Amino acid sequence: MINNKLKGVVLIADDNPDSLGMLNEVLASEGYTVFVALDGAQALAIAERMAPDIVLMDAIMPNMDGFDACKALKKNSELADIPVIFMTGLSESEDVVRGLEAGGVDYINKPVKLDELLARVKVHLNNSRMTRSARVALDEVGQLTFACDINGGVIWSTTHTRQLLASRSDGLTWMEMQLPQQLKTWLTHSPEKHNSLQLNGLTKPLQVNFLGRSSLGEYLMRLLDDDELVARTAFKERFELTEREAEVLFWLSRGKTNQEIGQILSMSPRTVNKHLEPIYRKLAVENRTTAASVCLQYLSNR
Repeated sequence: MINNKLKGVVLIADDNPDSLGMLNEVLASEGYTVFVALDGAQALAIAERMAPDIVLMDAIMPNMDGFDACKALKKNSELADIPVIFMTGLSESEDVVRGLEAGGVDYINKPVKLDELLARVKVHLNNSRMTRSARVALDEVGQLTFACDINGGVIWSTTHTRQLLASRSDGLTWMEMQLPQQLKTWLTHSPEKHNSLQLNGLTKPLQVNFLGRSSLGEYLMRLLDDDELVARTAFKERFELTEREAEVLFWLSRGKTNQEIGQILSMSPRTVNKHLEPIYRKLAVENRTTAASVCLQYLSNR
């Protein structure tokens, strides 16, 4: 027997009872747990109580349409990472763009082709679960990582990121107004991967390092605090390292494994190992333990 909750929880929002009934029956027969809503407001209320794994959202509904419901869903930090697939009879490109800008990950034209729907639900559920696993891993290793959209709006962040930003700013005003504006202005200039931005308006200096695009419309960032900046600069100058080698060496000196360093710097453990080879040569050491010892002694002497 299929465990429906393990297969996934699907919320369907559609004001057409016939469409709701058909989709409910098909998804339930495939092993999904299904909840239904007749408008956007009802969908939001159910999502807040049940936290579905994915939402199938009709674009045009009474009271609150799918676009506004999706925007409201994405503003809730606890629900923002739930993928939303729009179901719409609208075929104009501006309507498709509107759905994506509202936070949708995909759209399906009505009348819905059931095989296509099931395939897309499966794909987006798998993608969402992998993304959540990666974010949990970043949180567990204490990472200062977050993602934003092209307008600088924070899509998600680790616990340590939120705590650090809150401790160095005046709270919500800076987080909701100044940070997005600074990020938006920076992103309009198309920064290259690993470029950094000095944040303004904080009680103590912080930089944002651009790690790359984690998905469509999502920019992955990492905060650099004073300690890291000082140590990386010192390592780079003392041992004649590249910027990337200095990053790897800093986290090695903090006791991180290759896998953890890879998660932090968005690279594979194998790539981390390739960076370690020239680092060991430049430090005149043979292993990570000795390298970490050399780094800590150097910083202590400084």
